[in-house]
Amino acid sequence: MKGKLILFSVILIAVLIGGSYLVLNFKVSKGVRSGRLVKLSKKGVLLKTYEGTLDLGSGDKLTWDFSIHDDKVGKELVRHSGKVVQLEYGELLFKIFYGTKYNVFSFKILDKNPDPMKYLCRLVNLLRKNHEIVNAVRQLINSNDPNFLNIIRECQK
Repeated sequence: MKGKLILFSVILIAVLIGGSYLVLNFKVSKGVRSGRLVKLSKKGVLLKTYEGTLDLGSGDKLTWDFSIHDDKVGKELVRHSGKVVQLEYGELLFKIFYGTKYNVFSFKILDKNPDPMKYLCRLVNLLRKNHEIVNAVRQLINSNDPNFLNIIRECQK
């Protein structure tokens, strides 16, 4: 009888722990939001998370609050404060230990004002893979706009 009671207790504890884990980590939905990262701070007593605010810029609700449970993602995102980012998140069923129900698990930096030189350099690096193209383009540039070669050489530094 005592053995059955111990076995029942162990199974009950395992089911409670597993159920709690599922309830706290079950994602109701997944999505993506984009905006300017205006605030990100590390908070918490027992479970430390990064809590942040994204400025969406338009609509009735101009800001969106989120949490980051992954320390690696949080540390990386801190370096991009003030930039326009795209956050991939999952909405949790409950927010018992966290500031929000939205757990961000990855992000991407969005460049609103891309540098045209960056695209030129990408093109130059693609063209450099074929020597025939390089020679033909070099002759064309020399005959039409020799100063443009100096701009292209900036990409090779």
